[in-house]
Amino acid sequence: MMTIEISVTGRELDRAAEHELAERVLAALTGYDSAPEATMAKAREFTHVLVHQPRTWVTGGPAPAGAPRYLVRLTVPGSWSGDPDFGHNIIPLITEAIAGTEPDPQRLRRAPHCVVQLVGLRENCVGTLGRATTSTELTRLMTEDFRESGVRPAAPDGFTVDPTCGMQVEWATAQFTYTHDGVDYAFCAPSCRKIFVEDHVRS
Repeated sequence: MMTIEISVTGRELDRAAEHELAERVLAALTGYDSAPEATMAKAREFTHVLVHQPRTWVTGGPAPAGAPRYLVRLTVPGSWSGDPDFGHNIIPLITEAIAGTEPDPQRLRRAPHCVVQLVGLRENCVGTLGRATTSTELTRLMTEDFRESGVRPAAPDGFTVDPTCGMQVEWATAQFTYTHDGVDYAFCAPSCRKIFVEDHVRS
């Protein structure tokens, strides 16, 4: 579950432009080619993008009118934000998506005019379905359609498919693995591994 709040100043966005910006960010975060559509569809359902245009924004440097500014606050379960790779991967995706709406797409890589903040929520501090939901439960909800489909896509040489979410994982760099009944599995994240273990090691 991700909530992305984008505050924009220095450029006037009508409703269509706000929607385009939100859609670009949503597509960037949920458009992995290495994951099945069943998983990505659920990921989009659990991802929310809000665009704000604050009435007041004071900052140093060039006037915002000549250099539009963006403040992006991404709120996710703490177990996601605690993984260093998460920030390294997701901050460039968000920045590129926003830059794609600018006349000069490279500007946000030359000047610090787009700040992305990752906010991790402690366990049981996010919820849906009327109750507090752990990060593992959220992963279960987001991957249930793929897991229940029984479909297991083929992976290219040197890769395998995460049996929980369907993402392709490279064996050479796999950080999360598990062996069950003599078969080795690799996972894209600890939560996917945890779900697999829970489902296959029940007494």
